[in-house]
Amino acid sequence: MSIKKGIDIKLNVRPIYIGLVHLSAFEGPCRFGQGEELTTEYDKMTNQELYKEFVTDVKKNLSIKEVNLMDPIYIERYDDLLSKEAMFEKMAENINEVDLYLIGLEIARGDIAVEFAQRYKKPIAIVPENCCMIGDCIPAMRCRDLEAYGYMAWEDGIRHMKVLRVRKVLKNTNVLLAPRMNSNNSMASDATFISLDTVTRSLGPRFRYINVHELLDQMHMVDPTTNYTIPKRTANNIDEQDMKEIETLTDELMKNAIECNMERNKLLKSVQAFYTVKKLLDVYDCNAFSMPCPDVCASTRLDTEQITFCLTHSLLNELGIPSACEYDIGSLISMQVLLNFSGGSAYMGNTNPIMYENGEAQPRRVVSEEHLKNIKKEENLYFTFHSTPNRKLKGFDKPAESYGIQPFAFSGFGATLRYDFSKDYGQTITMMRFAPDCKKMFVAKGTIKGGGGFSEQNCTLSVIFQVENQKDFFNKQINFGNHIPLVYGDYTKELVMLGEALGLEVITA
Repeated sequence: MSIKKGIDIKLNVRPIYIGLVHLSAFEGPCRFGQGEELTTEYDKMTNQELYKEFVTDVKKNLSIKEVNLMDPIYIERYDDLLSKEAMFEKMAENINEVDLYLIGLEIARGDIAVEFAQRYKKPIAIVPENCCMIGDCIPAMRCRDLEAYGYMAWEDGIRHMKVLRVRKVLKNTNVLLAPRMNSNNSMASDATFISLDTVTRSLGPRFRYINVHELLDQMHMVDPTTNYTIPKRTANNIDEQDMKEIETLTDELMKNAIECNMERNKLLKSVQAFYTVKKLLDVYDCNAFSMPCPDVCASTRLDTEQITFCLTHSLLNELGIPSACEYDIGSLISMQVLLNFSGGSAYMGNTNPIMYENGEAQPRRVVSEEHLKNIKKEENLYFTFHSTPNRKLKGFDKPAESYGIQPFAFSGFGATLRYDFSKDYGQTITMMRFAPDCKKMFVAKGTIKGGGGFSEQNCTLSVIFQVENQKDFFNKQINFGNHIPLVYGDYTKELVMLGEALGLEVITA
């Protein structure tokens, strides 16, 4: 399979250095030197040395996994100060591949950078730690409504390039949706995006659709022309080779779980659902997925098939393919953002405040007295619960975390992975979600204090965390949604910068 994951996308950065060569020897307010320093040959030599220093500096600082550093370009202006077409043509080589131009220059060359930005409307940055030209070129571009950036230090530029990469990821996100009753939202996600067309126009993701019954029919290893929903068409049903891989994955999941409370044949059905979705993601050229839990549950197909899609979401997320419960597309796109900043998978769920009585945290829904016994005096507690964690929360390049397997249904079907969040006491998490109207972003930070539901069935797996101010968090959250996805680590600065890059209002808690 060749799913083009967002985590594999890089920001293509083209370095350009603009030199200035004098054709005759003279001194004045913009040129200094003595003897041979005023010759054309000396100028050319000096510019080549400056260009080499520029390239060395850029490579030293931008040798990071998020950036694809394109071949640098050197252009030369003469002191007649003409703006030759050949200069712009050279700067624009393979321009369609470039995401950001990083320009090194000094006095009497800023007009070239400004005109280049005007001509091609591509994002421009002046190399960090540049004397004078950042303050000269950037306002000249921005006041012409051109996208331009200036960085005081390299660390600022690197952080911002990571932000621009995530913006590019959003523009290269194709979401596979499997609706039943409504293609915009499910019966459990009223706070998702109001308009998916607005999402495409504002953020960039595109949406593809498959009828959920067609999806379910293709889980079966039958003649692919005999599916009930699309008779006579050749579908993408599970085949014998697929079944071998499904059997292997099922056995690996059971073998490596520290606790497994499912029969193999029932676990296998959920693995089949995962494999079918992954296969269809490849067919539809998509790299994100969601389907509506309650809508499909009401059709009784899930009970008939003896599956839920919890395991599908978990296994896709740990592959770096965002997958969200309950057709919550607002949460899904937020997860794409979060996992691409953190380099680890996201966890989404119902997010609610812990209530207090006489200064002590009280049990609520899936949070029991046992889960709170060591943290009852902790203030400003919140919890998130669902049953779609995974083994790569701390990084896609890290070893898989320990896990358990429990059924979702009390009758034993619908595999769910279980993760013990309580072992991560003290870990920082970052939360984020887009507003339903796609005009705002909610960004918050917390600290893990506990968790529960590892050995339980159903939608009971919880992570308990502490926020700075519970009431402030709640009053802001209710403008965004029930599901507030989270990742490990602090990415609040990057998220605020992304909101600005997307033209959204950022609300922090």
